[in-house]
Amino acid sequence: MADLAHAREVINRVDAEMAALFEQRMQAVEEVIAYKLENGLPVLDTGREQQVLEQGLKRIQNPVYREYYQEYLVHLMGLSKRYQRRLANQNRVGYQGTEGAFSYLALKRLFPEQEAQSFVTFGELVRAVMSGEVSAGVLPFENSYTGEVGEVLDLLYESEVKITRVFDLPVNHHLMALPAVRLEEIQTVYSHQQALSQCSRYLDEHGFERMAYPNTALAARYVAETGDRSKAAIASRETAELYGLEILAENINTSAENTTRFIVVEPAFAEEPGDRFSILFTVRHDAGALAGAMQVIARHGFNMESIRSKSIRNVPWQYYFYAELVGDCRSADAGKLLAELNGICSSCRLLGSYRAGSRGI
Repeated sequence: MADLAHAREVINRVDAEMAALFEQRMQAVEEVIAYKLENGLPVLDTGREQQVLEQGLKRIQNPVYREYYQEYLVHLMGLSKRYQRRLANQNRVGYQGTEGAFSYLALKRLFPEQEAQSFVTFGELVRAVMSGEVSAGVLPFENSYTGEVGEVLDLLYESEVKITRVFDLPVNHHLMALPAVRLEEIQTVYSHQQALSQCSRYLDEHGFERMAYPNTALAARYVAETGDRSKAAIASRETAELYGLEILAENINTSAENTTRFIVVEPAFAEEPGDRFSILFTVRHDAGALAGAMQVIARHGFNMESIRSKSIRNVPWQYYFYAELVGDCRSADAGKLLAELNGICSSCRLLGSYRAGSRGI
């Protein structure tokens, strides 16, 4: 027991020294990327990486450790490159879709001075955030009428990113077509499936055929480019102006209070203060397992504003749970809560921390 205690004491001491040295190394990385940006040099320098590996392995005296130290160095340099890319792209924020789409509008309200970079899919955007290609990503999370965006929730479960901001964007859908087109000429309406669902009552009343498109702005651009007077799109007023379309009917969404909640995601090492935090967890497939997790949350005094379940892709009859709690995730009480949840859940991780005040415009 004495030997075990001594070994753990050594590990704790070395870990503390390594943490301080890690900070020093990352500060040096900041100086490196500043120099590269100033002089127009690429982030990746394979020659330098090979040099670091060769010099590092020479410093290891015990040959048994060299393989593991090489793996450690490769991982460390990977973190450094991610951080350099993040610094190099700190003025670039990503979104899924096309200029004029609601995700684009949300991004410009959240980051009015930043460069907006478009991605075709939600998955590509999340991977770009993780790699440092963009400093952050703006994703639709749920709509007040049609509910959650399931694909985005799955990506949060499967990826190492964190939510750092939450933003509610009022969504007003308009029917638009080519200039001088009359409403009675329209036969087919194009838009994102969510927008079509949110305007279902209006579309039903007029008997329009519906065609789903990747996003609202792409649908509007398609209608503008076809020159077909029988086609219309559902999108925002800004999108109509962008593609030279005229609005035939305003505010056609079924719910007058139609609002989409967007989230900002950043790399997993981003840590922001806030008065709300989200967790993702799974429980054992036992009776009362979920109730037990919820009782732990209640016992620690945290108000759970929402909880939802989602099936785990490719794992039949298994589910994960998303919960939003009121409080500061950095508090001692939150630390105790997360520690206990990790003890009784199959898995549990902090998904993000943000302020309630970040909701709305």
